[in-house]
Amino acid sequence: MLRLGFKTAYLDESATIVHYADLYAIDMKNMGIDASIYDCVALQDESFWVRLRIHCKGTVTVTYAIGLWGQPLDVTPQVFESNI
Repeated sequence: MLRLGFKTAYLDESATIVHYADLYAIDMKNMGIDASIYDCVALQDESFWVRLRIHCKGTVTVTYAIGLWGQPLDVTPQVFESNI
């Protein structure tokens, strides 16, 4: 639930996933690549500030990191020594 003064809005994960899947399909079609929203799958992320990661694997692979309020995050993958 998001609250701004007297206004309240609910952000569900389905709406967030559909939004970014549509964004992927539109971007790919603008580049002349055939893409569908069904190329995308969402996974929960383990980091604190990232709510979801949406992976779209068609001809081009795109990953969207989604913040707690549905905003896109610019997160670069990091390799830690414990993961090697």
